[in-house]
Amino acid sequence: MSKTRITLLSVFATLAIALILPLSAKAIMFKADDSTYIAKDQIVNSSLFTAGSSITIDGKVQGDVFCAGQSIIINGIVDGDVICAGQNITINGAVGGSVRAVGNSLVVSGRVSRNIMFAGANLTISPSGSVGWDLQFGAAVSDIRGKITRDIDGAGANVVVAGNVGRNIYLVLDDNREKNNNDNKPTLIVSKEAVVNGNLTYLAKNDAAIEDGSSIKGGVEKKALNFNEKKRENKDGVVAWLWYIVISIFGAIAFGLVLVSWLKKPVEEITNLMIEKPWASLGFGFIFLILTPIAVILIMITMIGLPIGLTLLGAWILLMYPAKILAAIMLGKKLTDKCRLLKNYKGSLMASMIFGIIVAWLIFSIPAIGWFLCFIALLWGLGGVWRYTRAKS
Repeated sequence: MSKTRITLLSVFATLAIALILPLSAKAIMFKADDSTYIAKDQIVNSSLFTAGSSITIDGKVQGDVFCAGQSIIINGIVDGDVICAGQNITINGAVGGSVRAVGNSLVVSGRVSRNIMFAGANLTISPSGSVGWDLQFGAAVSDIRGKITRDIDGAGANVVVAGNVGRNIYLVLDDNREKNNNDNKPTLIVSKEAVVNGNLTYLAKNDAAIEDGSSIKGGVEKKALNFNEKKRENKDGVVAWLWYIVISIFGAIAFGLVLVSWLKKPVEEITNLMIEKPWASLGFGFIFLILTPIAVILIMITMIGLPIGLTLLGAWILLMYPAKILAAIMLGKKLTDKCRLLKNYKGSLMASMIFGIIVAWLIFSIPAIGWFLCFIALLWGLGGVWRYTRAKS
């Protein structure tokens, strides 16, 4: 699979979240507890949106699973897609659609009928794991021992291939950028158990370790990064940029899930204030952004005011990211209110958050003007927080 194709797939992965979810005719179950458990005999006849420190699905979900948590374990059956952000994600059951995940680790010991797209530190496809279509990943360490029906496209520092691959493998390995590294240890290992039914192509500084007994039915091609391959490097930059957008969306939704779950009422009230008087919110947001650092400096002039100033400065910095999330939720409210395709989600704060973040973060990614629109969203959110705080005080 070409790098151009990876680029297109990355774009499609991002857009899929925006297109598939709104067109779903099924109802949605929202769960926001510290621990979410779907029992073995339980059937969720809808899509499941959940956030919490521990999420375990032993039963069946007859739709998509959209989740954020510290520990995510799927032992049961998911008919649709699994879209998750978490620290440790484990799939032992069967997923009828695709898996799109961001986190520290992803372990797949079950069956995924379509694609896996993962960005994180560690990826493991165990011998019992299988992927019905393609595997795309960006991970520091990857251990692939299961069956991949079609292609593998990935990037990382250390990759082990020990499974059955139906078609081609294309890998970009980090050692090609370590100019001062004189260590010739391979970052790609093709073990003796591996069967590759197509070509193996990798971009790296060091040679791959291809063990005796492995089967690569196509060709093996190593591509070294040099000055004659600037075009390829530029494509890698585009792919990295698209991956950054995807990861940013996942991260924002994960944060939004926590925000909406724990502070539902304040979020409702703040976003309503932002909608009712947008110009007032923008104005107060600008004042808050400019005057807070000045106030901090004045307070910190004296030793007595130092702790207060540091606390105020910390709060000011910490509000920057939630302010953009609040602006996105406000946008999502307008979308669910005005867009006919989203009318079934009208009044749902969770749905407004998800749709709003997807659209807002894609807008923020527009070259030249995205940064300005992001700045406006920041002011709007800060102004909403300011007005809410004043009203409550």
